[in-house]
Amino acid sequence: SPTNMMAEVERFVVLWNLLELMSTITEALVMEHAIFCAVFDQVEGVLPRLSSAQEAKLLATVAEGLLSNHAETEKNLAYSVLDHVLNEDDRLNRLHQDHHEIDEHFKRVHRAKEPAEAQRLLKKALAATREHFRREEEIIFPFLERVLRPETLETLGKAWMASNSASAQSVVRNRVTT
Repeated sequence: SPTNMMAEVERFVVLWNLLELMSTITEALVMEHAIFCAVFDQVEGVLPRLSSAQEAKLLATVAEGLLSNHAETEKNLAYSVLDHVLNEDDRLNRLHQDHHEIDEHFKRVHRAKEPAEAQRLLKKALAATREHFRREEEIIFPFLERVLRPETLETLGKAWMASNSASAQSVVRNRVTT
């Protein structure tokens, strides 16, 4: 309903404003992880009520859309810095492998024919994404905070905000006008 849509837009704006308060790249990414996990909870909540594989595929497409920009930001901001610091370290290789595996999980959802199979595969994709977030938050982000100066973390955080600001404002404008 239009009322529910406006409530969702307002909630998005509140969350976005909270993200703007995050001063470092790690704070912003942790907050974004929390938002995504809340969306994943909602997706998993509706999975049992789906009647077709196509519905699960649609939800997978929504999740992939959210994760696409997030993954690009991680690669361009956080991981590029890690590349210089870690060189051939297994931690960075694992993160790149995680991204590849998550992409593969979502591709399997899109190939599923039966609703139960698509639901199971989507749950697996969301679980792999949550595990990746956990690994980043427990290993990589603390490492970044140890090896980078606070000013560098803040500069990366501002770059993250700039890269996300235009797309978020566009989403809000489109939701309000439709």
